[in-house]
Amino acid sequence: MPSRMKALLLLVAMFLVAPGLARAQTVVVFVDGTRMEVQSYEVKESIVLLKTREGKLMSVPRSYVNLVATEQVNRGGAQTPRPPARTPAPAPKPPDPRALQSETIEPEPPVPAPVPPPAPPAPPTSPTPASPPPVWSNEELQVSLVVPSAAWVIEDMPPSFDVAASLSNASTEAKATLALIRQELRNQGDFRDVIRDVERSISQAPGFQPIANGPLTLEPYTAYELRFVKHTGFVPVFNRLVIVYSRDLAYVLSLTCPETRTQENEADFEALVRGLVLKKSRKDLSF
Repeated sequence: MPSRMKALLLLVAMFLVAPGLARAQTVVVFVDGTRMEVQSYEVKESIVLLKTREGKLMSVPRSYVNLVATEQVNRGGAQTPRPPARTPAPAPKPPDPRALQSETIEPEPPVPAPVPPPAPPAPPTSPTPASPPPVWSNEELQVSLVVPSAAWVIEDMPPSFDVAASLSNASTEAKATLALIRQELRNQGDFRDVIRDVERSISQAPGFQPIANGPLTLEPYTAYELRFVKHTGFVPVFNRLVIVYSRDLAYVLSLTCPETRTQENEADFEALVRGLVLKKSRKDLSF
């Protein structure tokens, strides 16, 4: 123990053993266990201010006084002294920035939005049945045609005329005629004569350019077709003639359109040819 503290404690002990003094109301306990009776004590910052039994004031460093024991003795309790407060751990020293390694931080990829489940397929619907194509027919001649579409306008002719019907399609610039051959046909030889006459007639027309000709399978009839281009002015016109023979009657179905629109009208032309129906013979006709 430092000499200064020893001297101070000896001085305090003199007060403790002085004869003839009344007992103090308060006890101060020093760190070495020595006790001193005083009238009062007061802690002020780093010192403890004491008032002795004689009424004198004196001060001692706060570190010399066991304040916890002093408080317990003066309260007269035998309470267990409180554990000393923990000294807070020193704050960790910040790392040296120079010791840190530079590192490139890649941004986290965005979280993709949830993909909604595909919608269930729609139940199959039964196809709406197509309306049957319109049919042109002539009761007197007992002949009919399946019209390819509503775009075709039909003009019905009197049965006394060679041309039984005339059709036109303004959207595709196509025209068609159905004509009766006014000649009695007794057999296949007469039909071949008719074909030869038709070929000779059209080949002599100005601007004629043949494409193809020959027999055409058209059950239940015997048929022959001719395809050619005829130059009329500056516009070449595509022509298709189909000659149909049934018993003693023959008809010619003539189809025309600008040559540049041949492919556009090909399906309609074929429908007209395949839709031709002959029901009467020459002897059944009234003219």
